[in-house]
Amino acid sequence: MAIETDSNAEEEGKEMSQNLLQWTVADVASYFSAAGFPEQAVAFRTQEIDGKSLLLMQRSDVLTGLSIRLGPALKIYERHVKVLQRTHFLECEDL
Repeated sequence: MAIETDSNAEEEGKEMSQNLLQWTVADVASYFSAAGFPEQAVAFRTQEIDGKSLLLMQRSDVLTGLSIRLGPALKIYERHVKVLQRTHFLECEDL
């Protein structure tokens, strides 16, 4: 099994962002596991965060609402949640 780097996860996220509204809780957890955050992926699953919820998450939701350590939470928000949101909403503007 290959370990994905942040850039690979970001590429995957860009491809999948078109369907972000259709992501299930399992899809979100799988994305974060593949991005190198398997422990934190459990928090997304526990809180039942699906694609729609992910699009609505703010920085404070990730930092405090998921009860995960600050370092990983910051990385998750800045490198993944924010990127997925930005990509999704830019694609929506293009339609």
